[in-house]
Amino acid sequence: MYNAMLYLHVLSLVYWLGGDLGTFLSSRYVLRTDLGVESRQTAFNILMECDMGPRLAMPIILGSGCHLAMLYWPNLLPDYTALTGWLVVAIWVGLVAAIHSPLGHRTPSLAQWDLCLRFVIVVGLLAVAMAGLNVGLPAWIALKLGIFALLVASGIAVRFALKPFAIAYATMLREGASDAGNDTMVNHMRVVRRYVWVIWIGLFVNAALGLRVIIV
Repeated sequence: MYNAMLYLHVLSLVYWLGGDLGTFLSSRYVLRTDLGVESRQTAFNILMECDMGPRLAMPIILGSGCHLAMLYWPNLLPDYTALTGWLVVAIWVGLVAAIHSPLGHRTPSLAQWDLCLRFVIVVGLLAVAMAGLNVGLPAWIALKLGIFALLVASGIAVRFALKPFAIAYATMLREGASDAGNDTMVNHMRVVRRYVWVIWIGLFVNAALGLRVIIV
């Protein structure tokens, strides 16, 4: 079981980083003013498809991480650690799937529930990290949890930073490209990319901590 969870954990990291890279590269073509609206829309559709990798990998990496921790430190963590982690995964993945279903756009409250869940996860992970130190978990595990909380928080920041971009993009689809709309998309995508770099650096550090390259 431990090896299976470890494989799933690593595979989730691969899909997270790979999907993010595809999203990052596709966004460049969405912003290219020398392309027609239809071509930019195609690039945006590719972006959204690539983004499903990270959206699904994020909760799965959390659930598999909780399961790994319980298997590795059975005397320190309660038996329900893995169950709790996978319950959160089930709710999270269910919300992601519902939001991106054909009927998802008709239920805006789903996005609000997803956002609330992410805030709860950020606070919960920080609380668990502090509690873990008190029960004897290694400091590097607490650091991994804290970094993961930062990654989820960065994803929340991306969502808010994308709102003006989304409005400008929708306007472009309805009315055609304009200099003002292009500038808005470029400026806000620049802000988004700062958070993306935070996420990538956090993933690199967490991967190193998991491999025990960095010992805290």
